[in-house]
Amino acid sequence: MPTISLTQSLVISLIQCVLVVVFIFVVVPLTVFAERKVLGYLQQRLGSTRIAGHLGGLTGLLNRGMWKLGKVPVLSYWRGLPGLVGDVMKMLLKEDILPTKADKFVFWIAPALSFVASVVVFATICFVPGTFFTFPTWVPFLGGLPVSGGIADVNVGLLWILGMATVGVYGIVLAGWASNSKYPLLGGLRSAAQMVSYEVPLTLSLLAPVLISGSLKFSEMSQAMAVGVPLWAIIPQVIGFLIYLTCGFAETNRVPFDMPEAENELVAGFHTEYSGMKFGFFYLAEYVNMTVVSAMAAGFFLGGSWLLPFGLQGVVNPYLASLPSWLVTLLCEPHAAFFAIKIVFLLFVFIWVRGTIPRYRYDQIMAVAWKYLIPLTLVNLVLAAAVRLAM
Repeated sequence: MPTISLTQSLVISLIQCVLVVVFIFVVVPLTVFAERKVLGYLQQRLGSTRIAGHLGGLTGLLNRGMWKLGKVPVLSYWRGLPGLVGDVMKMLLKEDILPTKADKFVFWIAPALSFVASVVVFATICFVPGTFFTFPTWVPFLGGLPVSGGIADVNVGLLWILGMATVGVYGIVLAGWASNSKYPLLGGLRSAAQMVSYEVPLTLSLLAPVLISGSLKFSEMSQAMAVGVPLWAIIPQVIGFLIYLTCGFAETNRVPFDMPEAENELVAGFHTEYSGMKFGFFYLAEYVNMTVVSAMAAGFFLGGSWLLPFGLQGVVNPYLASLPSWLVTLLCEPHAAFFAIKIVFLLFVFIWVRGTIPRYRYDQIMAVAWKYLIPLTLVNLVLAAAVRLAM
């Protein structure tokens, strides 16, 4: 392996950061667009699935163009794209309003805090163990140097993820308080109580893969849970995955756990007084957090960058060794594409649940966490300890 200078190391780290940011800002808009489409089909909504009336002007022109595009196979998926473009333009161009009696500094800093906290979590998420790709030798200055599958795959990666993800709740609480309005304050307080309640079972559910793998490093945990566990470890993995995914819905304030934003009770909750790009930061933070939750679920439970979930990859690998070498490389080795596909699938699950399950009462949401999920995670932790002992 060639020696890497400090300057080259800094440039490669910068390239890794750019790749992660590009991944985020490609996945998030596509998730927003997919949400409009999936909900449109689930709930028979106009606009994203069919032309919405005989409109004139630019809107009518775009609608008619999308309608004609929809008659072409495959391209029909992009029908409704003007709605996404309109959402983006609305966030960028809408008037930025500041309530008269709001705490100006906190009101400004709250959305940035939520957004930044959601993005920096990706620093320790490993898309593929080891080398992601190597620069060709003809590339000046960086030729022949490898780029790893994560920005900083540190030994305490899970602690970093949980710590930084928890910071995001401060942005929500501060936004509710700084708005100096009743509904945002109630939404902020609801979010704080909900986060405190569901952080406990979420963390306990993640302790099961930590206990089985014996590591807090994202790549090591992902690899151990994919190819390094016996078949009977599937039981605590499946239970932990279901608990974690449930808590993930609550942590991201998604339906049916969207009590901090419940529009039929709190107008829009903690971001009622926000408009323009400050509202856009909260909007983006929600979808980035969904991607984070999906990435962690994919990495710790669904096999990460390996093909099969719940440790089944290690069980079937010996039986696949007799296949042609290219099939062995495809099916038995880690690939970043598998990791990305699993993230996309879990994002679809987020949208699917939003379109099918109604919102609970607030007391029911609290009861689910304290009465059911926490005891269940403790039982699952005991099962994980038994698996570790048997290994």
